[in-house]
Amino acid sequence: MSESEASDAIVIVGASLSGAKAAEALRAKGYDGRIVLVGEEPHRPYERPPLSKDYLIGKSERDKAFVHEESWYAENNVELRTGTKVASIDRSGHQVRLADASRIGYSKLLLAT
Repeated sequence: MSESEASDAIVIVGASLSGAKAAEALRAKGYDGRIVLVGEEPHRPYERPPLSKDYLIGKSERDKAFVHEESWYAENNVELRTGTKVASIDRSGHQVRLADASRIGYSKLLLAT
């Protein structure tokens, strides 16, 4: 089955604080299906206030701004795709088309941009 045909996934567009917390909540509530978290930024999800108020002025380490440790995504079976731009959404076909023309099928879609 190709990735575009895998329609049992929950795709979260926006690897942001809200996107990461949505993935966390899905796992905490027992969802065991495929979760794909897609974000255009090259970094894993981070919290903006700790970034601007602590890290950038030298009060804390950079890693303190991230929502989860890097290993959390693999440990919780969340596919984190950073540096990946969503080009369009095919609502009738239940697919997200990425900038590289690949597609991800979904059963549920959450926009967390």
